[in-house]
Amino acid sequence: MTKWAALLVFFCVGARAGALELLVLGSGGPRPFGRAGSSYVVLMDGTPRILVDAGPGASLRIGELDMDLEKVDTILLTHLHIDHTGDLPAIVLARALTAEAPSVRFAVFGPDGAGLFPSTANFVNLLFGAKGAWAYQKTFGADEDIATMNLPIRLDSKEQTLVNKDGVQIRSIATHHGDCPSVAYRIDYKGESIVFSGDMDVSALANIERLATHCSLLVFHCVVLDPPESPRQLYALHTPPRKIGEAAQTAGAMRLLLSHLAPAITEKEKEVLSSIRVSYKNPVEFAKDKLRLAVQ
Repeated sequence: MTKWAALLVFFCVGARAGALELLVLGSGGPRPFGRAGSSYVVLMDGTPRILVDAGPGASLRIGELDMDLEKVDTILLTHLHIDHTGDLPAIVLARALTAEAPSVRFAVFGPDGAGLFPSTANFVNLLFGAKGAWAYQKTFGADEDIATMNLPIRLDSKEQTLVNKDGVQIRSIATHHGDCPSVAYRIDYKGESIVFSGDMDVSALANIERLATHCSLLVFHCVVLDPPESPRQLYALHTPPRKIGEAAQTAGAMRLLLSHLAPAITEKEKEVLSSIRVSYKNPVEFAKDKLRLAVQ
């Protein structure tokens, strides 16, 4: 990357490097309306390390940012809807093709299966396994080792510690997103923390409040308006703004970022913010693609 290109990326993403940072690759979904599907990269000491979801368009954003994927070896999937996983093969391919080392290892975490949805391990195998859709991927570029872990999906399941190494701790807890198994994640590093709600309805608020206790940044997906302003069926899938504000306040989150934004939300940002402010007074921001935030 040239000096001028690096400066352009810095000003586009709009943040200084810190111990823990969040880069929004995609802030939209599920419909294509100018935003990439939900996807995030967590940076540690300025280096991209963790991918959270991989919605359609995320790989394009990685290319636009000329992002170095060399140290990205952990993938956290909140659930297996297309708008959160559609670009996973493209990102895995990009990592393999740009690797300096002869082999690449991924640790992929995600929900167990139920109903129409496979477990995360089965999902990855259907993509990259010996008889998967893209079995060739493991022979194309660097050799790949993809380890997967299925996470509990019952709301009464205990919180899981997934990683606790080199000052990095990653935890998960089950949430609820209609018939689609789903989980939320918390990443702690050097005294700062980010929590990702994923898509979830109000039945899982107690779990997200517990996981997000005193977090530095809570990334909450905001898809619906307060009842009855959105289609009734969507409230069985998503949490409305007033409840998001209440959850953020109960958790004691220091900062709130609203993402997975639908046109109904972006067209009524003032009303959404006003509803959240009923309970939550700390900083609130609406996500956009390529937004970069220092978590502090």
